[in-house]
Amino acid sequence: MRNYSFAQERHKARSAAYFAGLLAGVSFLALSGQASAESFEIGNVDVNVDSTVSLGVSLRASDRDCEMVNVVNGGCRTANGSTQSVNSDDANLNFDQWDFTSITAKATHDISASWQNFGAFARVKYFYDHVYAQNDMRHRKLNHDARQRLNNGIDLLDAFVYTDFAVDDVFVTLRAGKQALNWGESLFIPGGVNAFQAVDVAALRTPGSELKEAFLPMPMLSAQLAFPNNLSMEAFWQFDHVETELDPAGSFYATTDIAGPGSLPALSAAQVDDLSAFAGAGAFPPNPLLPIALPRGEDQGRNDTNQYGLALRYYAEDVNQGTEFGLYYTHYTSRLPFLTFRNGPQNFAQTCTALFGSPTCLNNAAAIQGAFSYGANQGTYFYQFPDSIETFGASFSTLFDGTAVAGELAFTPRMPLATTDQQQNASQTDGQGATPFLTGGAATTTSRLDPVGPGEATQAIVYEETLTGQINTIDSFATSHWLPQFIGSDNATFLTNVGFMYVPDAEDHPLNRSGSLRGIENPFGAALFANGVTEVQYGTAFSAGYRLVVAADYNNAFGLPVTLSPNVAWRHDVTGYSPGPIGPGFVSGLKAVTLGLNASYQSAWRASLGYTNSFGGGFRNALNDRDFVSASISYAF
Repeated sequence: MRNYSFAQERHKARSAAYFAGLLAGVSFLALSGQASAESFEIGNVDVNVDSTVSLGVSLRASDRDCEMVNVVNGGCRTANGSTQSVNSDDANLNFDQWDFTSITAKATHDISASWQNFGAFARVKYFYDHVYAQNDMRHRKLNHDARQRLNNGIDLLDAFVYTDFAVDDVFVTLRAGKQALNWGESLFIPGGVNAFQAVDVAALRTPGSELKEAFLPMPMLSAQLAFPNNLSMEAFWQFDHVETELDPAGSFYATTDIAGPGSLPALSAAQVDDLSAFAGAGAFPPNPLLPIALPRGEDQGRNDTNQYGLALRYYAEDVNQGTEFGLYYTHYTSRLPFLTFRNGPQNFAQTCTALFGSPTCLNNAAAIQGAFSYGANQGTYFYQFPDSIETFGASFSTLFDGTAVAGELAFTPRMPLATTDQQQNASQTDGQGATPFLTGGAATTTSRLDPVGPGEATQAIVYEETLTGQINTIDSFATSHWLPQFIGSDNATFLTNVGFMYVPDAEDHPLNRSGSLRGIENPFGAALFANGVTEVQYGTAFSAGYRLVVAADYNNAFGLPVTLSPNVAWRHDVTGYSPGPIGPGFVSGLKAVTLGLNASYQSAWRASLGYTNSFGGGFRNALNDRDFVSASISYAF
């Protein structure tokens, strides 16, 4: 039980009153006749303002699974003796079942202005999340950087100017400023042609979020050219780096404590039973090592200007009664970070001698432990953003018997792929010369990666050929179709998205993968850096999965001017584990279902209610025990 002060209770009551007042204010605005988009003129300039205000809440719907918590923090081991990483359970520990995980008030304004063939567009969002503003976490309060991203903010999203004109028979549109692009034919599965586009993951988690908040606008120049004979071209040049916004550390959906805003020191805390392998080798008694906490260093590799792309599209009227084909080339810097470690300035023998004054310390078990922990704590971790990623893509979009069908392939000759952090840590110990002493001579190396010496960074990235592909379908059924007739709706929609990732030489490397819990085959390395896990699952050469969505509309439900739209979304990762972080993120056996109900009134008021359950994939499913319920209401004017 948590103890709340009177001041905290009063603050909660005042916050509840604030939200009630906000909702009442929105209602008054609607009923007072002011609920319409604002359009006006300033001289010869036409200005239009579209606004949406919303209130949303979400709650954790499932109890915490102790296997998803490290034993240091009160968790338990799986059947094979492994335990969750100490660097990935803060978010899970911060929320109990039925705790609010978000209470967000939000407003967005789309502002457009046009004059002759010139125009400008801006989108502004501001929000307040009561849960993170209170910062009353069950386990660990969020630090300043995480709270700053979550509790409130004003974000300028899109902000660009544009012009349209014709040069002979070519119609041209030019844009300059913050803007988002959507290339290729992906419907739900990420990591293909459009991998160059940054995403705001944290915004998508907000109850009541809209699709327009998903893509992060990037500062760029873009051009669209429409040629005669159904040929078009699109190009962009990005002049400032933008990276994907990850879940802040400690927030409900975060699956790591050492990435995203508010990231914490990287910890290592081997347990007594983890060290039994060491004691058996005669290196030292099974006592816990001193804790290791690595600070985060400066990130590296962001490239602001060397990012560009080209798309060619052709509409073939005679192919299947009309088919659009697309070709794509992108050259970009990763939007996602790659975890990397750097050793301290001295090797193991130098550290041991400096601490204890004599090389004989290397024959002393207690000194070995102390020297290892002290030396390890001189290191840092940081993130790299590899640049010059080149992707070649192709797509099609057509109709088959009333079904919209589209697909894409994306080939990257040198895709950066991350190695596991545990293998990187083991390579540090190998390179520092500590491994023989820690294992009593039983092993000289514990990692598959090259050893790294004093002051050096680990091999965090390998480059391999990758191929991703996906196909999607969209069916819209009118009232006369059997499906709406069967369920009694006015219409229905059915969407599918099937995808794969293929990395031929993936299994030549200890590649990181989607999901949680990794390991090291070597028992000594596993005891030190992988919570004793020797049953390892690296990224695989092939992985695949699919997504399904079905929705229906019931107009004038219950005789009221209200449209009700129940919907079901299904995810199933069928096989394999996608290397990453750039890719579709498949985790074999992972499943998720979302049951939702949307309602709209006079096309202005909208409400939604949903329940999401992620299951399957065992302990490799990082959100296995984080089911949630969300609800929102919004008003557009």
